Amino acid sequence: MKLGERLTLDGTLTEENMAFLKQLGVNNLMAGVGAAAGQPEKLSIVSKLRQGGYWEVADLVELKKLVESRGFGLFGMSHTPFSRWDKVIRGLPGRDAQIENWCTSLRNMGKAGIPMLQYNWVIDAAAWLANWRTTDKTVGRGGAKYVSFDYEVAKKVPITKEFGVITEDEMWANLTYFLKAVIPVAEEAGVKMVVHPADPQVPSIAGVARIIRSPEAYDRMFGIAPSEYNGMVFCLGCFSQMMDANSVYKNIRHFAAGKKIGYVHFRTVSGTREKFDEVYPDEGKLDMLRCIQTLKEVGYKDIIIPDHTPHGAGDTEYGHRGRAYAIGYMKGLMQAANALD
Repeated sequence: MKLGERLTLDGTLTEENMAFLKQLGVNNLMAGVGAAAGQPEKLSIVSKLRQGGYWEVADLVELKKLVESRGFGLFGMSHTPFSRWDKVIRGLPGRDAQIENWCTSLRNMGKAGIPMLQYNWVIDAAAWLANWRTTDKTVGRGGAKYVSFDYEVAKKVPITKEFGVITEDEMWANLTYFLKAVIPVAEEAGVKMVVHPADPQVPSIAGVARIIRSPEAYDRMFGIAPSEYNGMVFCLGCFSQMMDANSVYKNIRHFAAGKKIGYVHFRTVSGTREKFDEVYPDEGKLDMLRCIQTLKEVGYKDIIIPDHTPHGAGDTEYGHRGRAYAIGYMKGLMQAANALD
């Protein structure tokens, strides 16, 4: 397995952070692109990658050269700006043009040699914190700040005027339409598309259904467009929210057998999908060493990256201290399991 990290082009992809990650032994990066325009931009390439309806080959090549010049491999892109697929997920007029642009991005990623695209099939309607959390002020071990979710709080959020009610059937119909159009192009381009679970994995928030919330949902999705290029992010944190620990280990085996795992998110929680805290990796419900061992046993040799981390004393907005802890923990477990490539 290989250590990786995701840095966002509008904020965290900086010289300092890249040097920090190299010092920790990280050699693989994913570039997150989809933050809202108007935020402070640290690199000129950001505005280029947000212009128009798709990614140009020249801009992707420029980004790849930048990352490689700092000693990293660019293993993927994530979070295509929502304005490029908002009509697709909602089934609105204009979705065919957005799908064609998506396919152009896939083809251009293939030409640039960037092999993976992560996306989410969810609308975080009315969210006031990232990933639809209800507080980032839970006090944890030693006074660390944990991010938490409570479905009883989220249930009280009203339906928004912007999105209204979107049902499960509508979400599945729109996903089916999308996958049947784009997965053949992903195959031709050699770009694996991987979807992250809805997070949290509750049925709906603010009237908008959240359908990718179980192993069965993933199996249904993979059945719509059978292909090795129709894949998933195996988010250990999300799976630990969905189910008990033993079921997580079983699902690692299940999805690895089908070659569905594009890359892995390293995280765990205490609690359930309805109410949980994002905790340090040594205090959650998963045995993280067993997760690494299971991944090794099934022959997984690809990238694993830290996900959300607690915010410790004196930490930065990026979370240098929390991420250093997580990456060091990951590296130690991978060495213990003899799984670090």
